[in-house]
Amino acid sequence: MLRLRRFPDEGSFFLGVRAMENLYTNRSRPGGFDPPDQPDNPFWRNEWIPFLSDQDGWTGKVVDARDGRIGSWFVGEITVTGEYESLDNYFDSVTETLTQIADGRHPVCEVARGRLVWS
Repeated sequence: MLRLRRFPDEGSFFLGVRAMENLYTNRSRPGGFDPPDQPDNPFWRNEWIPFLSDQDGWTGKVVDARDGRIGSWFVGEITVTGEYESLDNYFDSVTETLTQIADGRHPVCEVARGRLVWS
């Protein structure tokens, strides 16, 4: 099942290993989650590994190391978990979206002179 919740836009980047490590270190908390009084609905859990982020680290996507599912975070909001069952499912959805764009079937994006143009 392909479910694209938010395609990476020009403000989001796939992180390299050092950027993942830096963002993870910045977000991790001694108790394992943030805020400490909300273990069932935290903004952040130490088991989440970021792999996509905006430039400032305010929003992005994570892999849950407990079960491999993909979620999204935005600073100050509850993190959405289980958007995708795995990285494989996430990248399948990205591939499907790029295929739709190339075929002219994506409603908000098209290819013009070899570049993606978002409407």
